[in-house]
Amino acid sequence: MNFNMNSVVKAGGLAAAAGLILAVLGAIPLLNCLILPLICVAWFVLPIAAGMAYGYFTPGKETMGQSAIGGALAGGFAGLVYSLVNGLLGAATGRATAALEQLEGIEGLEGVAVDGTGFTIGGLLIGMCIAVFGGLIFGAIGGVLWPLFQANRGR
Repeated sequence: MNFNMNSVVKAGGLAAAAGLILAVLGAIPLLNCLILPLICVAWFVLPIAAGMAYGYFTPGKETMGQSAIGGALAGGFAGLVYSLVNGLLGAATGRATAALEQLEGIEGLEGVAVDGTGFTIGGLLIGMCIAVFGGLIFGAIGGVLWPLFQANRGR
């Protein structure tokens, strides 16, 4: 299949930059409760936006299949960058350790040693896999939506 790699990088980078802003704002203690609802929808909205941005940045006409593949690649790239930075910020700010310290007060877990390192690394890897595969799927949806919007506009 033929797709425009320059448009993939532009669209994925734009969505990744929006995700980076959300991740950084979510790491600030006073803002994280306000940013959390945006982060909850960012995992599927950003890849759809990346897929649609791929269609916007791609010059000329292309088929719906080409747009879907390019959108999927842009969404996967955005998901990879967003999840990597968000996971590293979570490890740096100690989100997993803080969450695990809450377990110390639970009855029946008195003798359990709480170490957030394994949870942080495992959570980062699982989060990256989910974000990349979700980015591929939702990016393809965004890539398919762009030609449909263009057909409705008469372009």
